[in-house]
Amino acid sequence: MKSVLIIGGGVAGITAAYHLSKSGLNVRILETTNSLGGRITALFDSNSDEMIDNGQHAMMTAYHTFLSMLDDCGASDLLNIQKYLQVSYLDINHKKTRLFTGYLPGKAGFVLGFLMLGGISLKSKISIIKLMKLVEKGSLGSAGQNCQEFLTQNNQGSDAITRFWEPFVIATMNCRLNQASAGILINILRRAFIEDLNNSKLVFPASDLKEIIKPVVKKITDNNTDIIYNCKADKLLNENNKCIGVESAKGEKFFADFIISTLPPYALKKIIPDELSNEFDYLSKIIYSPIVSVYLWTVQEIISEDFAAALGTDIQWIFNRTKLIKKRNSDTYKYSYSITISSADKIAGLKQSEILSLVMNDFKKLISDFDESWVKHSRIITEKFATFIANPETEKIRPDCKTALDNFFLAGDWTNTKLPATIEGASQSGKVAAELILELLN
Repeated sequence: MKSVLIIGGGVAGITAAYHLSKSGLNVRILETTNSLGGRITALFDSNSDEMIDNGQHAMMTAYHTFLSMLDDCGASDLLNIQKYLQVSYLDINHKKTRLFTGYLPGKAGFVLGFLMLGGISLKSKISIIKLMKLVEKGSLGSAGQNCQEFLTQNNQGSDAITRFWEPFVIATMNCRLNQASAGILINILRRAFIEDLNNSKLVFPASDLKEIIKPVVKKITDNNTDIIYNCKADKLLNENNKCIGVESAKGEKFFADFIISTLPPYALKKIIPDELSNEFDYLSKIIYSPIVSVYLWTVQEIISEDFAAALGTDIQWIFNRTKLIKKRNSDTYKYSYSITISSADKIAGLKQSEILSLVMNDFKKLISDFDESWVKHSRIITEKFATFIANPETEKIRPDCKTALDNFFLAGDWTNTKLPATIEGASQSGKVAAELILELLN
């Protein structure tokens, strides 16, 4: 029976193992840490007595590969899935607006909800709808443009950009408009809003991320996937231009008929043998964008909505964990929130006290009666290498799953998925790697 060795147990690695193990192959995962999930993980906060995620993850119903895997593994009840797309917005004038698409079914509901959204002029709303129509017709080319260039060229007004496009791009791509690839934006719009409006609904974890991953881990282990924890890959073993296995940092050697690396570019670069360095020289050209997550526990309610987008501030999203998490362990604090700061280049290097002060000041701008005394506990998580930056330059060098080595494959959200750095991109890449191996065996 043929064997597959997967380097890395993040979403891409788990997805690859899920599809390969269902087909009866011998699958082994080498994982550096003591648990699977990669960025889909959680840690214990002793002060609140709660598990908190390494950062708030929001998904869309367009995440077909990942969500179908969760469904098959019996994890769907651990998710909050919107009935209709709806997003609340807070701005620095203490004004709330809401996009709600459930007034009417289908496209009519989306158009009506959008036309009723406050803060954007009718002219700008019409320009956004026209742009969506052009995307639907497939008559737009991005020609290596960034989103700022693309939106300006397509007559998007300043209010449309600051109140609609910018929050959307930062949330989905973790980079600014003048960085983000317009080609990827077009792909997102097609998948989420053009192909099927049911794809546009938002999905939030209803428990900590480790709990969501547990049923998938059980599924793959039940299908005889062998998981080696605390095992860091140190070097690919190359023989006659064929990858025959991996040597660990402890000197252990693992061999297999096929190898899938799900490592991020900076980690993969370290294990490539010198004789193959030219084949993988693009790895050093991929750059990263940080995300800062701030968890707050309060004695007063900050927002009543499940979540809200913040406009005109450094913070971008506020998630109401009190409502989203189905079972919270804490009796100490009544309310809990997580705040996301994406594309956080200027903030990630600040001291934690400075980050907390920034968040407090932003809340005062957004919420008229907010008082710092409400906050009784906080926890800040900074991920300096949270996602790759999906700019036009990176799009040119993102590699396909298949490499120059016949039996060596790549997976990960940074590979050529045509998607940004998302859970779905990672999951989709893992499935593609598995399918390519299965095709070779048939």
